[in-house]
Amino acid sequence: MLRIRAVPSLSLILMGSMDWLTTIIGIVYFGAVEGNPFLADITRTSLPVFTIIKLSTTVMVGLLFYKAEKTLLGTPDKSTRSFKCARIILRAAYVIATVVLLFAVLNNLVVVVSAI
Repeated sequence: MLRIRAVPSLSLILMGSMDWLTTIIGIVYFGAVEGNPFLADITRTSLPVFTIIKLSTTVMVGLLFYKAEKTLLGTPDKSTRSFKCARIILRAAYVIATVVLLFAVLNNLVVVVSAI
């Protein structure tokens, strides 16, 4: 059974995977270039290595967010100010990370569509 607290982590993993997929399609079929300077050289030399780095990072970040949420919800006193602040920060981080990945996917789609 899928727990509700896993949904944000799964959405991050889904968005990261979509970013990887649209990047690969853009590079392989349309001559696009990776915009991340840390990964751009890797995409020119080895797409399998790029895939391993991109997808493993995506899964690890999703799992870290899941673990943070699980740990936070395991706090015995959820009425404290620090708990509420930490929960707001974690939710904001989810939203920011998801929006950044959404923009990356949309950018990739614009590049691919404009190349068609």
